[in-house]
Amino acid sequence: MLTIDLKFFDQPTLHLSIDNNQVGKKYFDLVKATYKKQKPIYRDRLYYTPDYMRTLLTDAKNKLGWAWEDEYDTIDETLLHKDIEKLLGKIGFKDVACEYDNLLHELHYCLHLLQHNKSSREGWLQIEWYNNEGFVLDEKFIFSKGLNFGDVKLQNPWVGQVYLEKDFTNISQTCKFHDFVKPGINIVTVDFPNFQDVDKLIKKFNQHDPDFVKLHGIEKISQYIGHPVIGKVINLDDLINVINAPTLEFESLEFHEQI
Repeated sequence: MLTIDLKFFDQPTLHLSIDNNQVGKKYFDLVKATYKKQKPIYRDRLYYTPDYMRTLLTDAKNKLGWAWEDEYDTIDETLLHKDIEKLLGKIGFKDVACEYDNLLHELHYCLHLLQHNKSSREGWLQIEWYNNEGFVLDEKFIFSKGLNFGDVKLQNPWVGQVYLEKDFTNISQTCKFHDFVKPGINIVTVDFPNFQDVDKLIKKFNQHDPDFVKLHGIEKISQYIGHPVIGKVINLDDLINVINAPTLEFESLEFHEQI
C-alpha cells in the first residue's frame, strides 16, 4: 500500500492512497525523492483575483514590454493565453530567466482561473515543483474519461484543454500528449462528468488541424483523451473541511509504503 499524507497548517491531514501498480510506484518514488530535495509550491486559488491579475500585468509590462495592462478590462483572455504560450513555446518554462520565472507562472496560473471564473477551490488543489524531474508515462496507461471528488491525478503543465475551452487555434501548440509524469500532487475537488464526445473531438481536430491528426493518428489521439488518475483521497470528509478553509498554507508531506 502506498500512501502520501498531505498536511496544511491548522487543517486535518489528507491521506492519499496511490495506485499500487508500476506507474503508481514510480510516481510515489518521484514525489518522495523530489520532496527530499526541495519544498513544493502551493498556490491558494482564493488569492488569484482580477486585482491581482492587474498587478501581474503591470509587472509584465515593466519587465517584458507587454501592453496588456492598459486594456485589462476588455482583454481577450484567450489571446493573452496565446501570448504566454508563444513565449514559453520558444524558450520553455525550464529556460525562463530567473527574474521572470515566477511572474510567468503566476500569470499563467491566474489566467487559467480567471478564464473559468474560479473564485473558489472548486476544481483542484495542486502541490507542484518547477523542475525537469520525471519519467515517461507507460503507453499502456489508461486515462479516465471522468473524475470524482477526491481523485488524485497526474500533473503536467503542457497539456491544454482544447475542447473544454473551445480553443482550436494552433492545436499543435496548445495540445501536448500527457506522456511524461512530473512531480506534483493534484487533488480533484469536484466531480467531472464522463467525457462522451471523443468522435466530435476528433472531428474538430480534423477540421482545424488535419496535419496534427495525420502526424499522430486517430488511435494515439483517442488513447490520450481523458484524465490521468493515479490515486484517491481516503478521508473525504476532511477534504471537504480543507477546501472550505478561509486560507490554506502548505505544511508537509509524509510517505508510507507497506508491503
